[in-house]
Amino acid sequence: MKTNDIDWSKVPDILAREQVRLLCHCSKRTALYYLKSGKLPCIYSGKKTRCYKIRKEDLMAFIEDWENHPEFYAVPEGWYKESGRTVRQHYSSEIKIDGEDLHEYYRFLLKEYPDVLEVKKVSEITGYGIPVISRWCRTGKVKYFSIRAMNMIPKIYLIDFFCSNAFRTIPRKSEWHISSLQNYRRWKYLDSLQSK
Repeated sequence: MKTNDIDWSKVPDILAREQVRLLCHCSKRTALYYLKSGKLPCIYSGKKTRCYKIRKEDLMAFIEDWENHPEFYAVPEGWYKESGRTVRQHYSSEIKIDGEDLHEYYRFLLKEYPDVLEVKKVSEITGYGIPVISRWCRTGKVKYFSIRAMNMIPKIYLIDFFCSNAFRTIPRKSEWHISSLQNYRRWKYLDSLQSK
């Protein structure tokens, strides 16, 4: 899989899984792993067919990163033997997550936002629907308080939730969630270079 082998001017801006498979020279099952594990960012529509949309820029970045770090993109043992379409997320085992580093990373991502956020704003940031975020509040996953029947979430508690296993293992992740997990590894690598 090499970026120089592809004439990107002929590649559409939005691709389907089959196009990705052909460009990456991999099997359907391998392409499915890249998409479902979040290693290749995509938009999942929930439909039974043609449910994945992949941006050309994301595929270009994916292939380039794959060339530099092929070990990160290795398909886990047993993946091809799994029956059905149920997929385990592999972030926690493949990306070594340090609690303090992860807090710092999400503080960096949210630094432009106020210290207290409305549920609507959290929805805009994360790509998850307002009912989902309200459920996080109701079930105690995220600490919040109410003002005039509006749920308000302090940013520090939102970051705590982002760092929790409950958040990282959400099965159907939003595009923002997937890209934030992917970019954590790159951010940590750049951060380690700067601290040398």
